[in-house]
Amino acid sequence: MAGPNIPAAKRAGLPVDIDRLTAEGDGWLTPEDRFALKTHGVCTQLQDGVFMVRVRIPGGVAPTGQMRGLGRVAARYAEDWLHLTTRQQVELHWVRDHDVADVLDALGRHGLTTRSACGHTVRNVMSSEDAGVGLDEPFDCFPDARLISDVLVGRSAELNVVLPSRVNITLGGSPRCRHDALVNDAGLISTVEDGVAGYEVWAGGSLGKSPSPGVLLTPFVPRTDVLAAVEALVDVFVAHGRFDEPTKGRMKYVVTDLGPDRFRATWQEAFDAARARPHPPVPEVEVLDEADRVEVLRHVPPGGWSAGVRPQRTPGLASVTIDLPLGDTCSSEVDLCCDLADRHADGHLTLTRDQNIAFRNVPLAGVAAIRAALAERGVYLLGEGQTAQIRSCTGASVCALGITESPVAGRGLAGNAALRRNSSLRVFVSGCPNSCAQHQIGDIGLAGSKVRVDGHTADGYQVYLGADLDRHEVGEVVGRVVESDLDAAVTAIVGTWEALRHPGEPLGRTVRRYTPEAFSQQIKAALAERWAAGPEPVSSPDSPVLVP
Repeated sequence: MAGPNIPAAKRAGLPVDIDRLTAEGDGWLTPEDRFALKTHGVCTQLQDGVFMVRVRIPGGVAPTGQMRGLGRVAARYAEDWLHLTTRQQVELHWVRDHDVADVLDALGRHGLTTRSACGHTVRNVMSSEDAGVGLDEPFDCFPDARLISDVLVGRSAELNVVLPSRVNITLGGSPRCRHDALVNDAGLISTVEDGVAGYEVWAGGSLGKSPSPGVLLTPFVPRTDVLAAVEALVDVFVAHGRFDEPTKGRMKYVVTDLGPDRFRATWQEAFDAARARPHPPVPEVEVLDEADRVEVLRHVPPGGWSAGVRPQRTPGLASVTIDLPLGDTCSSEVDLCCDLADRHADGHLTLTRDQNIAFRNVPLAGVAAIRAALAERGVYLLGEGQTAQIRSCTGASVCALGITESPVAGRGLAGNAALRRNSSLRVFVSGCPNSCAQHQIGDIGLAGSKVRVDGHTADGYQVYLGADLDRHEVGEVVGRVVESDLDAAVTAIVGTWEALRHPGEPLGRTVRRYTPEAFSQQIKAALAERWAAGPEPVSSPDSPVLVP
């Protein structure tokens, strides 16, 4: 099927006839109809007659009642599969075309929405999972994430027909959040100036097929103006974005077209205008005092502190993270998590940016009970399982854009000995160049593609190395490998890093110090004809053509 005429679909108002979809199935849908459905979170799956439905979880936090309801919807309509995304959302796959309306209705009864979860919309607004409780967070940014999401989704009928492309927004104050701010359209870094809570504002970051770190707009905007700051970014994007060029519609191209200085000045003018408009008040939050780290660390949870059991700023409380390999779970696991959150935490589940589930405000005495209850189901706290940490999208088994089955690759690498002995390494596996798993910012990034190696074309991966967001550097393609040789390539990469790294040096920095070209040649020496240096040539007839 030909790709949609996206500008035409928007100019037509993105009409959606879900009642007809229920009555007749999906055979009548045009490409433009399918694009319009995406703005309601209903996305074409690879197979006919079924859809993926993406559910917004603003800020990644949901009460257990909502999550139990979501699990029941998945069990009834989506083959009991819930996939957690890197944007703190939940995807339901294999939803029959005739059931889409019932699914949307059922989600609505649980206070959940799919509006603007896909397509050229303001996507789910992310928030630090440690907001308000982490030692690095100066205040709780979750209420602001929720406010921004609610207000902009409330304008979705207006915005979705004029946005040149999607808008990704993230909030938080930790070092991890600073990294996220660089690779999102709007990055709001929590900070405090003269006792006033606010945000450092970044804009224009993006990954995808042409990654580009964002630019700093201002070092401080008070919380009272955060909604105006985001609205101003949207206004600039609508006014200057490439509406008629969807493949170059992202905000980063506006930064390129205007230049950083003019973009900054244009945003400032729009910000001044936005501040003059009325906005709902921001919820009250407390500017947090510096945590008493000595008192915090006087306390020890059962089994000690770890990646999955981290101290909160209130002595005697912990944040506990459950490892969900590849972000996949089912209704019974969700119910178990909800039971544990009600019994030992604060009655909420937090979906993390690494596709896991976290509990907050857990008294240390409850950690052992959580660990034991999970172990009965073969589920572990983060860092306590026997597998490496792999991030993956859903891949070609269900995604219409997927080229490789990235979860299969992820499961294969989970037992890689080199990764298991270096548990801090992050391997991000995308099933195509579109970067749903954010492969350009992993320690090792893998993008599914048709690759030509040793004169033969097959399904495989382009390998990205050199990401170092502390230095505003994303990974670059160093070579390509077929699926069957992926484990050997990763072993060679990790072993080379182990041999060359300085104490405490991350993989990306070692790669940059020796150059990506040198690493590529080392892998070729190890794999011989099973490795091809550099990216797949653009002119290759086997290079994939993707529909946005």
